[in-house]
Amino acid sequence: MGEAANGREAVHRASEIQPDAVLMDDRMPEMDGLAATRLIKDRLPGIKVVVLTMDAAYGADVLAAGADAFLVKGCPAEELLAAILDCQEGER
Repeated sequence: MGEAANGREAVHRASEIQPDAVLMDDRMPEMDGLAATRLIKDRLPGIKVVVLTMDAAYGADVLAAGADAFLVKGCPAEELLAAILDCQEGER
């Protein structure tokens, strides 16, 4: 398990840890979540990325960046868990 303070660090940590899934914020300092998602998916396409965003209308951009799923911040915990589990099931 890992944690990152910004998009650059998220890319570095994902490369270092190589987790099954990454929960990404769309708005971060230094590099936003979309740029970080693009880099992670380019370098490590097997890692699933779920992006949290404040605006559902931003979802198309999130998916275009390569994210496997997106959720609106503040969604119920069950939705978050389901999105992560759905990403893992896609590997089976």
